[in-house]
Amino acid sequence: MTDKNLIEKINEQTENKTLSIEEIIELSNRMTSEELNFTFDKISSNPNLVSELKKANCIGYSSLFNSIGNYIIGKQKLTDKYEFKHLVGKLDFFGLDIHKLFNSPFFKDHDFNEIKNKLTNEKIYVDPSVRDYLRIDNVTSE
Repeated sequence: MTDKNLIEKINEQTENKTLSIEEIIELSNRMTSEELNFTFDKISSNPNLVSELKKANCIGYSSLFNSIGNYIIGKQKLTDKYEFKHLVGKLDFFGLDIHKLFNSPFFKDHDFNEIKNKLTNEKIYVDPSVRDYLRIDNVTSE
């Protein structure tokens, strides 16, 4: 992450605070939502560019969320315990592959994130674009 304005915003939100992983996830989600507006357009997925452009598709949302989360984890000195990973998969809703319903390159695949506890191997899955668009906080992965 090199966007100085975004780094400053993160530092303001985390200064003199010890955050739990749940608080880091929530802050990363909130900041991603505040920084971006969703678009179906093809656009950069570089987290430094999407925060400047103020819009992104699912790739950019996941990229920015991932960068914010990993930055905070580093700042909180938790890199030995947690990591954020940017993943690519398919959207499935009640067993139905959503991608089969649309004939758009946008629905070829979908980006989301995994937050892993390196000590327990516990994983939490978050889809920041679905959260921003549909207000669904956590997703599952198979």
